Amino acid sequence: MHLGDAWIMVRKARPGELTPAQLGCWTQSLTVFVEDVEAHYKKAKAVGAKIVEELNETAYGEFQYGVEDLDGHHWLFARHARDVSPEDWGAKLAD
Repeated sequence: MHLGDAWIMVRKARPGELTPAQLGCWTQSLTVFVEDVEAHYKKAKAVGAKIVEELNETAYGEFQYGVEDLDGHHWLFARHARDVSPEDWGAKLAD
C-alpha cells in the first residue's frame, strides 16, 4: 500500500494464524500521520469506514481518529496539533 511517500507492507494471515477479528481483540495499532486529518476523517466516514475513535485531540497533542479494518486491525490517522511535555500528560519511565 502506498500513502504519500510511504510504503506500508500488509499481508494476509497465514494458515494457522488468526486475525484480530477472529481473536476478538486488537493485536496492534498503526498510526499514520496525514496533513489534512479532518478531510481524511470525513472521506473515511463517508465511504463507511468502521470508526472506533472519533476525531479528537489527545492529551499528548495529536489530533486523530481511529478505524478498524475488515480483519480487525486498528489504524489511527493523525496530525500533530501541539507540543506537550511528557510530564504534562502523565508519561513516566518504567522501572
